[in-house]
Amino acid sequence: MLRRGCILLLAAGGAGGFQCQTKVGRGVAVWASTAPHAEPIPESSSVKLTVPVSGAVTRSAFKRAAAELAKLRPIPGWRKKDAAKIPAGVVASAVGPHVVKAKAIEALSETEVHSAISSLGIEAVGQARLMSTPAELVAAYAPGEPFDLIVKVDVWPKAAWTGSYEGLEIEVEKVKAEDDVRAKAMEALRERYIDLADSSEPAKMGDQLTVDMRGYVRDEAGEKAGELPVQGPVGGEGLELVLDSGKFLPGICEALVGTVAGETRVVPIDFPEAARFRDKQPLAGVEAIFEVDVKAVKTRTKPELNDDFAAKIRPGLTLEALEKEVEYTVGSTEDEKTKDKVHAALELALVEKIDVPLPETAVVESARQKFAVMLSDMRTNGTPDEEIKQMISKDGFEKYLKVVRPKVESELKARLVVEAIARDEHIQPDQTAIDEQLELVKRQYAQQEEKESSGHAFNEERAREKIISELVRIKVLDKVASTAKINYVEPPSQPAVA
Repeated sequence: MLRRGCILLLAAGGAGGFQCQTKVGRGVAVWASTAPHAEPIPESSSVKLTVPVSGAVTRSAFKRAAAELAKLRPIPGWRKKDAAKIPAGVVASAVGPHVVKAKAIEALSETEVHSAISSLGIEAVGQARLMSTPAELVAAYAPGEPFDLIVKVDVWPKAAWTGSYEGLEIEVEKVKAEDDVRAKAMEALRERYIDLADSSEPAKMGDQLTVDMRGYVRDEAGEKAGELPVQGPVGGEGLELVLDSGKFLPGICEALVGTVAGETRVVPIDFPEAARFRDKQPLAGVEAIFEVDVKAVKTRTKPELNDDFAAKIRPGLTLEALEKEVEYTVGSTEDEKTKDKVHAALELALVEKIDVPLPETAVVESARQKFAVMLSDMRTNGTPDEEIKQMISKDGFEKYLKVVRPKVESELKARLVVEAIARDEHIQPDQTAIDEQLELVKRQYAQQEEKESSGHAFNEERAREKIISELVRIKVLDKVASTAKINYVEPPSQPAVA
């Protein structure tokens, strides 16, 4: 798959280089015996592509290049509005024949190389690169004479097996949740089905308040000085607020301790320079003041672990049955995590069974994607923008690439080996599973977008592609696991906490 937009860089003395922008794709190149001609480059996941250009096309390209240059540069004795009428030879004399040739080659590289790659069914990775220097190209180009464009194109390789992917032997450590995971699951249920009771006593930490809240910018005198710089109100009416230190707006819960129903309290708040206030709402660093009307105070009591509590969750449910359901849920989660570890171990074992040269462009592109995600996560976690900007440099990326290269190469090889097995075994995902997963992803995206309001459109095509890839991966690794010898080992015991 090719994206239009080739760039030819020529400078005096022959410095520079050529790059033809291509879209990264996956697959195996298909060679044709007719012109243009492509041949694999030994020991490299790339091909040498010879694109013959006829004399009629070189002449036409030269004329078009001259006309384009005449629109941009003054030609002695001619007006710009007559640029289309100026003979190509006159333009070449005025700007230099090598300049017109360079522009003609640039245009031919874009159109002819694109057509050649498309016609041969080559799924290119990264950028096609001319194998001759700009100076050599210009010297060889003669309008009206045949001309060959010779480029190097990286392609997705085909995995060459050095062993069988059946009967693998791996060792996997079982995932065993701590006992407190089960206890936390029960506590979460108790919290969800909390018992509430109206209280006339002053509010304390842990109580639940019903409040009306209004926020304003605060001036130097500590008074209201206008609306907060956000879209929509910060606060609202009838809010249910549990007094828990560090929750909700910074300092608001602590300030409401001691209030009673019917009381209004004014609370000054200084928003910190945190990502959640900088990205979602422009409140980072803002000095604000909130008026809070306390409508009701309620005590919160966690229910006892007994049959009555279980029946609140579902009529007829007993505590014993509830504990079994929690155990099943936690145990299933542990089994799923263990299965993920099995798949990961199988991928590493499979990578050892193939011999494949990876295109450098694929490694670099994958590393760039990881680099971008890392920087985005750092910003979300509150890393200052200035610190992030210092990392966005050629040297910064090169250092990151050096560290992440082994992981990237292993992941790319794992992807190739999974695709190879899927192709050999004719493994495809179930369409119903694809549709179900896609709907789930859509709902999750809609919920996240509702919270963050980023304005980014949901890319259904890209989401479907990822879902299909993951479902195929799971089916392939399940098949490999069916013939593998998997030695499960218990995780090391944790030292007792003094």
